[in-house]
Amino acid sequence: MLYVFLTLFAAAIVAADQWTKALAAAQLTDTVDVLIPGWLELRYTTNDGMALSMLSGARWLFVVVGVLFVALVIWAVAKKHITKKPELWCIAAIVGGAIGNLIDRVATGKVIDMICVPWFSTFNVADIFITVPAVLLILYILIFDHEFLSDKPKKDASHDDPA
Repeated sequence: MLYVFLTLFAAAIVAADQWTKALAAAQLTDTVDVLIPGWLELRYTTNDGMALSMLSGARWLFVVVGVLFVALVIWAVAKKHITKKPELWCIAAIVGGAIGNLIDRVATGKVIDMICVPWFSTFNVADIFITVPAVLLILYILIFDHEFLSDKPKKDASHDDPA
């Protein structure tokens, strides 16, 4: 049952991401909504690169890497290489975000960004669900999952029950 919830969670992230991108395209193309001056704005932009426009123009690299990442995660979860609930929830969020941006890259070659922190960057819902869970996953592994970082043989994952 846990895997059903994880799948629904990832799907909800994809839906929220695509919905907010559609709203941005419909409502923000000719305007900037300042929510907190100097700190938070809503503005429509597109980006054919990754964070901070790095690797601009590498559409198919992002598509291939995105598809491979999602396939690798599905394989790792199916083979029970990832079994700890906090790690599974973080991975589900990252996959949801990755699929949200992958949809844009396949469809148009660009992702729509709309959440602007003027002194930092402009990003979207998918980016949030990629970045925040990735940081949380790293912290979880560093603080709690000492087995993951050890040189000792890993505990047999088939005995773990994530439900």
